[in-house]
Formats: sequence, C-alpha cells, structure tokens
Amino acid sequence: MAHGALALERGKRRLKMGERAFRSWWRSRLPDLSIAVSRFPLAVAIAALLTFYKLFHDNGDFEQRVMGALAASFLWVVAVDLYVESQRRTLFTRVLLWVLGIVVIACLFWLQWDIWFSPPLLLGALVLLVGLSGHLGRKESNTTFWLFNHRLWLGALLALVGAALLGAGLYVIHETLQLLFGITLSPHMDEYIWTVCLSFVAPVSFLAFAPRNFTDPIAELEEGDFTMRAVAALVKFVLGPLLLVYTAILYAYAIKIVLAWELPKGTLGSMVVGYLLVGAATLLLGYPVRETGGPLVHLFWRYWVWLAALPVVLLSIAVSRRVGDYGLTEDRYLMVLVGVWALILAVIRVLRGGDFDLRLVPGVLALLLLAASFGPGGMIGFSILSQKAELASLLTAKGMLVDGKLVARSESSEENPLGTDAGRVRTIEWYLNTHRALGVLAPWFEGLPNDPFAPGKTPEETARDMLVVLGLRPDVGNTPGVAYFTHYSDVPAVVALPKDAHVIGPVVFESGGPVPVAIPPQTVAVEGLGTVHLELADNLLTARLANGDEVKFDIRDAVKEIYRRGWPLTQDHRPLEIKGSGTGLTGTVLIDNLNGSYKEPDFELTLLRMWLVLGRAE
Repeated sequence: MAHGALALERGKRRLKMGERAFRSWWRSRLPDLSIAVSRFPLAVAIAALLTFYKLFHDNGDFEQRVMGALAASFLWVVAVDLYVESQRRTLFTRVLLWVLGIVVIACLFWLQWDIWFSPPLLLGALVLLVGLSGHLGRKESNTTFWLFNHRLWLGALLALVGAALLGAGLYVIHETLQLLFGITLSPHMDEYIWTVCLSFVAPVSFLAFAPRNFTDPIAELEEGDFTMRAVAALVKFVLGPLLLVYTAILYAYAIKIVLAWELPKGTLGSMVVGYLLVGAATLLLGYPVRETGGPLVHLFWRYWVWLAALPVVLLSIAVSRRVGDYGLTEDRYLMVLVGVWALILAVIRVLRGGDFDLRLVPGVLALLLLAASFGPGGMIGFSILSQKAELASLLTAKGMLVDGKLVARSESSEENPLGTDAGRVRTIEWYLNTHRALGVLAPWFEGLPNDPFAPGKTPEETARDMLVVLGLRPDVGNTPGVAYFTHYSDVPAVVALPKDAHVIGPVVFESGGPVPVAIPPQTVAVEGLGTVHLELADNLLTARLANGDEVKFDIRDAVKEIYRRGWPLTQDHRPLEIKGSGTGLTGTVLIDNLNGSYKEPDFELTLLRMWLVLGRAE
C-alpha cells in the first residue's frame, strides 16, 4: 500500500510539473493570448466561436441574429469578468451572471421581430457597461474610474489598429502571391482574413491589454504619460474652445428664433445631438486637467452641463416639429433620447454641484439605450406605433379609414384616392414592412374581399395586396415609391394620314442630367402651317401656331400605356400613339422613346422622342 501511495504521489507531481511546463511554453509562445485566456476564458471562447461561425455561414437574417447574440454575449461576459475581478466575487457569482446574461441575450435576439428589438442599442449599452463594470461599487472615485477607462479604451484602440495592420499585411501578401505566382488560396481569402483579424485578433488583443488594477489614482507619473498629455492638449486647445464657441452660436441662434418668432430648422436636431455627444466626451476627457488646463477648460468643466440646457430645448422644438409633420422615426427617437440624457445630467449636476460622479455620464446613457432597445416603448416599437398613427390620420383625412376599418374601393376607380399623399403612405408601408410590422394594420382590413392578412398568404402576397387595397402600385417597391420606366420602339407604325396632314419629326425633348429639370420649348418651321411652337410642361405637350390655334397631348396616357403593356416585362415595342385635343388643330403623337421616373401620384420625364402628325381642324 505504501508503494502504491508513493507512486500515486509521484504521478501527481509529474502531472503538475507537466502543467507548469505547458503553461510556461504557452505563455512564452503566445503571451497575449495566454493572458486573455487566463483572465477571460469564456470571452475568448465566444470570440473564437463567432469567428468560426462567420467563416462558414452566410449573412442571412438568422445568421446575423446568431452573430449579434455572440457579439453581445462577448461584451456581457467581459463586463461580468471585470465586475467579479474588481469586487472579488466568487466563481459561482461569475458563472451565474454569465448564464443569466447569455440566456436573456439569446431570448432577445430569438424574439427580435416580435418584441421590436434593436441590436445596435443593446450593443451600445453593453459597450458602455464594459467601461463601468469595474467600478460599480459605492466608494469609487472619479480618478480611479477615469484612469482605468483611459487604459481600457486606449488598449481597445491599439488592438483595433494592430488587427487592421495585420489584416492589411496579410491582404497584401495574398495579392502579391496572386500577382507574381498566380497562387489563389481561396476566392474568399480577403473575407477570411478580415473576419479573423476583426472578429478574433482584435477582441483577444483588447482582452490582453485590459488593465488589471482598478484602484490606481491619477498620479504624477501618469500625468506625464504621452497619451495623458495628448488628451490634455486635445481638450485644452481644440475641443474645449470649439465647444464653447459652438455653444455661443447656438445661444445666438436661439435669440434669433425668439426675435424672428420662427421655428428652428429641421436640420438643427442632428447638429445639437452631435454637439451634446462631443461635449460629453470632452467632459470625460478633460477631467484630469479641469483645474490645471487653463480658464477655458475650467469654465467648460464647471458650466457646460448647465449651458447645454438651452441647446436641449432647441433640440426638443426641432424634433417636435418634424414629428408633428411626419411622425416619429428611429432617428428622431434617438435625438429625443440624447436630449433626455443631457437633461438628466444637467439636473444631477445642479443638485450635486461640484460633487459630480463621472460614472453617471456613460451610466445614464447605458440605461437609456437598454430601455430603448426593445418593447413598444423602445426605439423601433415607438416608431412603428407612431407611423401607424400617422398612416391612420392620412387615410382618415382621405375618407379611406372610418371607425378603424378601411373602406373598400370601387374596382372601376382608376384614380389614386391618396393624391399627393401617395408617396408618404408608401414610405410608411415600406417602413412597417421592413420591420415585419405590417401585422399592426391587420384589424383595418378585416372583412374586405381582398384581405391582405387572410390565412395562407405569404408575406410578399400580404404586402402586394395591401398596396393594391390602398390604391398604390404594387410594382413600385423601393423606399420613396419611385420607379424608373423606359420605352423604345423597334417596329414601325402605320398611320392613315389625312390629305392636309403635316408630319413633324423626329422631335426630342430631353432634360439636362439624371435629375429631371424643366425642359425648354422648341420651334419648328412647317410648310403650310408656319412656325409651330412646341412646349412640354406639366406632362402636357402643346403644339401652338402663331395665330393661337393649338392642340394638346396628355403624356400621362403614354405612361399608362407603358404599364398597361406590362412594364417592365413587356414584349410590345410598338410606338405609343396619343390623340390630341384642341382648337383649330388636330393631331396625333407617335412616341418611339420615352424615359422617366414614376412617383405616385405623378411622374417626371427625362427623354421624349416623337413624331407629330398635325392637321387643320374642320
């Protein structure tokens, strides 16, 4: 028994020696990777899984959701690891938080379309959480929080730059091999290179560079560091002065608005949002030099949060104006969210004075992003409900929606009942369709003979039938409701000519570029008629003589004929024939080339090539 125990003990010692030898070899060969694996084992595994999945899968909806869930899980696991390490929590707490967070993230991505979930907002909140997670205790100081995040995000920047340089180098090597030796390792090698570099090398390098000390203050040694001095110079000489000047401009604009008693311009919202975000970043960057950076930096640090209150008011007015005209969209929702964030920070700064916790700047924003990432009150959900209300208002005003039900249109009706609002209605339909939210309109169509939501219909059939019910063209499917059409003739036309008929042509009207503009009129000298003035305006072609006799041709009839022939799959390329009406003249137009864009309920021409047959009216 003694010999057996001794042998077992020797085996254990050899195993431990082997483990130490392997760790030594591992750390000497791949030091950065070994550091990352030892501190963040699950995060490294998720990065590897994400890279592997991206290499061997396409970019369909399901694949994008899987990759989004893996990316969010990576950020969550890193945040948990930093929190557990900084607060000295147990392994059980670490694993429990891992599992709970990953399960919640998986559910959010699985139910993405049902709960109106926005992955970018969740990812943004998790990125902010990574910087906060190491300093979630009550007794954290601004100096330790600032220095830790300075090191953390500087490491992230270096990791990204290093991965980009590695990817560029491998790309150049592959292209050189292909150019000089004709060696092509894979037709997708470029994609593989950048996937590995950005999905694995960059995240793992970021983890390897992550600081270990959470409580280091900003000492004199750190203040002399190159990156610290660079940040201080950026705040002192660039960001601080520019933001103060921009603040003065916004205040002057506010005074102008009051004096002129006019609403802010619609583009002001994005300008103020950029101003607030850059200002908040400058507030964080300028913390170490708030007292030593000079009077402008000191002024900015003490008063900028308060001074930002008026720009927030301007932002609210500008956004409310756009919302009143066009409803709430995701961009406007984010503008409101940034304004609420800035307003909350201003209130906290007023209440707490100089005792301002830097963690509140990213912390409040992270909470707002998380709350806005899903549900009916989130960015997508709120925008969908707002667009639904906007559509209901438009249809009600046109008499198409009564008591929450659509009124069936007469099949013989050819005119679009929406008129100039057709483009707006199509834009709303497109927005709801791309967010898979057409179902919110289903109660409106119940009982109609052609119910788009009848059982058994595919999503494509539902969208097409809905457009038909609303009086919109189902073959115009892009965002603004614009379709480009063209007609050309490759067969001759036979026309019976009266004895006094005059043939004029070919006549060409063409706009000057890709954007339709006013087409100048033309004059033609015709024997027996004299000077004929030809004008194309408001889609009406007018042929007028010097004595006032004229005949008009409605080009809309030609466009309708193009679609009647089945554009864009038409096989009928005969010239388009239009009869005119007028006083003193009769005429026919034969069009052999017609190009333009159709935007409900009207169209614009870019090219018209035709022949005219004119005669005196009897």
